[in-house]
Order: sequence, then C-alpha cells, then structure tokens
Amino acid sequence: MTLNIRNSEQKLKAIANARRLVILRELNSKKSMTVGDIAEAIRLNIAPTSQHLRILKSAGIIEYKRRGRFITYRISLKQEEPIKSILSML
Repeated sequence: MTLNIRNSEQKLKAIANARRLVILRELNSKKSMTVGDIAEAIRLNIAPTSQHLRILKSAGIIEYKRRGRFITYRISLKQEEPIKSILSML
C-alpha cells in the first residue's frame, strides 16, 4: 500500500463516527470554535468532545490555534479527495 492510501484510510476511519461528523458540520458552518463551544453545540461533555477532537487532529482533518488560554479548532485547509467531498456534503 502506498502512503497516500494509508493516509486516506486513517482519515476515513476518523470521520466514520456520527459525533465526529457532527463536530465537522459545526466547524464547517462556524469556521472556528473552542472545545466548550463545540461541546455545547453537540450536547456532549467537554472530556469526550476533546477525545473526538484529538482523533480528528491526529488524522490531520482539523487543526488548532492557541490564543492565550483559549484553543480554537477549525477544519484544516489541506484536505485531499475523498475527504474534501465528504466535508462539502456536511
């Protein structure tokens, strides 16, 4: 298998979860959000929301920016197909 196939597999596994798809939909509509904002929007506690964000970040689907005490998350602009297509459907 080539590196690109493995990378795509990792990304597809990361988004193959209803909660993570909802997180991506929220980030897609709001552009950037804190973990607290995301947790409130998807009606989930902060700890499990953070775990979902960690998985999405590890797969390279989202990225974060630290501003003082706050960390904001957004969808990474460096997406390849088929992830771009999936994100456009959200």
